[in-house]
Amino acid sequence: MSKKLITLFFAISLLLFGFSLQRFILTYKFSTTEVVKNINYLSSDVFKGRLAGTLNNEAASVYIKSQFEKADIKPLFKTYYENFNVTYPEKIEGSPHLSVLDKNGIIIKNFEYNKDFKEDTLSFKQNHLSFSKVSSTAVGNDFLKIKSGNNICVLYAPADNKLSFRSSFDESSKLALIVVVKKDVLKTIKEYLEKDDSIDCFIPYKESNANIHNVVGYIKGRDQTLPPVIISAHFDHMGNDLSGNIYSGALDNASGTSFIIEMAKYINSLGTPDRNIIFAGFNAEEFGFKGSSTFAKDYSPKLKGSKVFNFDMIGGRSSIPLSIMGSKNDNKNTPLVKEISNICTSSDISYSYIFQNSSDHTPFRNLGIDAVTFCDDDTSRIHTTSDKSAFIDKTSIQKCYTVASKEILTSAFTKNPLVLYDKLILIFSGIGTGVCIIYIISLKFTKKKLN
Repeated sequence: MSKKLITLFFAISLLLFGFSLQRFILTYKFSTTEVVKNINYLSSDVFKGRLAGTLNNEAASVYIKSQFEKADIKPLFKTYYENFNVTYPEKIEGSPHLSVLDKNGIIIKNFEYNKDFKEDTLSFKQNHLSFSKVSSTAVGNDFLKIKSGNNICVLYAPADNKLSFRSSFDESSKLALIVVVKKDVLKTIKEYLEKDDSIDCFIPYKESNANIHNVVGYIKGRDQTLPPVIISAHFDHMGNDLSGNIYSGALDNASGTSFIIEMAKYINSLGTPDRNIIFAGFNAEEFGFKGSSTFAKDYSPKLKGSKVFNFDMIGGRSSIPLSIMGSKNDNKNTPLVKEISNICTSSDISYSYIFQNSSDHTPFRNLGIDAVTFCDDDTSRIHTTSDKSAFIDKTSIQKCYTVASKEILTSAFTKNPLVLYDKLILIFSGIGTGVCIIYIISLKFTKKKLN
């Protein structure tokens, strides 16, 4: 091998090694510990369940904004906030009751809130309900359907006989009030109704309007004409009940929010991407994807050709496969779904498919924009007071990062091999440099021997 060729190879290897080593040292390392730290905080009692429309939800949005600022993520709009209006369940004065009244209107039995009955937060078009046997339009083994004026209200007993699950609020619900009761309570109520006694129920909530916001920032790309990559998660949850029990929402979805905050720090340390990368904390997902629908609609002219990577429930039990969630009209051969499943296979990560319109990918798919949700489909504790950060599994967070980061970087840094193949370049340039050094030393040693 000629001396010039060796020198050239050595120079190139050394240059690449030095440059890639510097990049490696300066690149922020994605930390599952930091993700969990943020999950702990966002799901703490400080934010009281982050229900959209409340001051606690507003406080959560302020915190997310501060984390974007720390990561040097710039506001996408004039500020980080994209405002929109929602209807939400607002607590009002009064105590909840479910009582039995005799024919003279005298209370003969009171049931206990949180032990015998509880509100289902689906709808509060009506908060007071009085009914007798003649008002019951349908009676089933596990429910009573009641006609109240022009409204329909329901009392039902859940299959597991627990009152812990909290439904997502839906302003479009055709039901005016839903009350969850224990099975024995429902049986007792039916018996009283057969005796021509009546039932009186009050749940101190009303439907109110609020102006809330998404939190949206971005990393500016080289080419503003290219469609952006969007990395998103919703940060709202279910609030707290009338006894003050907090629905912390650690997995759903302090986890996804904390994940994208950490991704923002990591990706921003890689340098300028080819295109804009938008980071969006969506609000009111629990009310029917209100925040993501607002963003998709407002920003749709710039989204053609975009890819949306949404994160909802990241950090479930490690035994659960990583779910790639597409819309109900998608399948395993949908291009983005297929790309991600191929990464899972090559990374030896178990995965499953879900094709449902049940997270913030939905509004984008409805507009024909490529979008998936990464999800640990661990529903054992969600929408209950047991969804605590103590159950978050770091292994599952790392698993999601391994897969998602590869697809995101491929989409956002197409023209930058130093980002896409940084570890390979570092390894091979290091090996090349080492081989050259050994070769040069051996040549000198051979010369010495000959002399």
